[in-house]
Amino acid sequence: MENTEKHPVSTEAIQPEPKKEREFNLTPSESVFFSQLERSLKNHAADMTAPKPLEVLHDSFRRLGRLFISFERPWLVNCGIIQKACAWYLANGKPGEEESKRLLETLHGFTVSACLLSEWNELTHNMQAFFRTQEKELKRLFDYEQERERKHKEHEERLAAEGMGYCLTIGEGEIYGVIYPQIEELYRVMGRFIEREKAPFQCKIKDYGEYNVSISKHVGLYADRDEFDVNYSLDNIDADFDWMPAGQLEKMVNAVSAFLKVYGENGERKIHWDIEDYPEASQPDIVFAIKEDHRLPTFRTVPWISKRICQEEGGETEIEYYIDVNETHSQELTFGEFVAVYRKLGEFLNNQQ
Repeated sequence: MENTEKHPVSTEAIQPEPKKEREFNLTPSESVFFSQLERSLKNHAADMTAPKPLEVLHDSFRRLGRLFISFERPWLVNCGIIQKACAWYLANGKPGEEESKRLLETLHGFTVSACLLSEWNELTHNMQAFFRTQEKELKRLFDYEQERERKHKEHEERLAAEGMGYCLTIGEGEIYGVIYPQIEELYRVMGRFIEREKAPFQCKIKDYGEYNVSISKHVGLYADRDEFDVNYSLDNIDADFDWMPAGQLEKMVNAVSAFLKVYGENGERKIHWDIEDYPEASQPDIVFAIKEDHRLPTFRTVPWISKRICQEEGGETEIEYYIDVNETHSQELTFGEFVAVYRKLGEFLNNQQ
């Protein structure tokens, strides 16, 4: 983004400034200096109507920072070169009297400005630091804008490749970024899940294997007590339970055994029902809608249906169903609500044909 634009200087531009009265309590030479500084800054003004104004502003701040680097060390940068060039021109170029006079006045003005810049070293140093800081901040913002443009382009490319996305509103939650093939797959897997509920103990299940179970007993006695501490621990690869008394361990084992008798894969519970047991006229009034949505998901995953059975001692057994697409979960659903969503999904797909 280096600016190579040249700013030619006309003969009128190097005319000596006419003497003016004091401006802002400054001497005439200082007024000339700051007028020239103002003109120089205007040459570096950023065009905020450009196609990429942030880039233009960043480039201008970088060049302004370099300008003040020259201001901070004027003797080292240009003064010697200009003096030698003027001396050579006066000696060999044979300028006229009026031209020589203007050249000497210009050289004198430059020398005065360089002296003033040296006196205002702290100002130029602070300005240099200011523009350097602004350049860094603008660069960070410029990089952010570029990254946002890149992500937007990727977003558009994914939309074009995957097709229209949809948002599924289920109850108080929503699952967005769902494409049409995922809706078809969700409908299919929900149907399989409903079929399983007719005979949950007869379906093929994934076997995760069995692991060794470790039971230990700890007996302790403190010197200042006459009661023994007796605790048991149960441990396997999935969980561990430590420092339980014998009564608590037995209570837990009985609860697990009772739960598995009803809900285990080899349970004794017999289930006989039909989808007609849940007529549409009496289906739960759950909010469900599908609409087009341009948001993309963080992950693209296959639909996942899950069921949770929770039984707490002395309380009712809770059975809840969940829908998960692209690692976004629905709210918990009763079986009736689950069936209602399944039917509405089917209506949506039939209307698309």
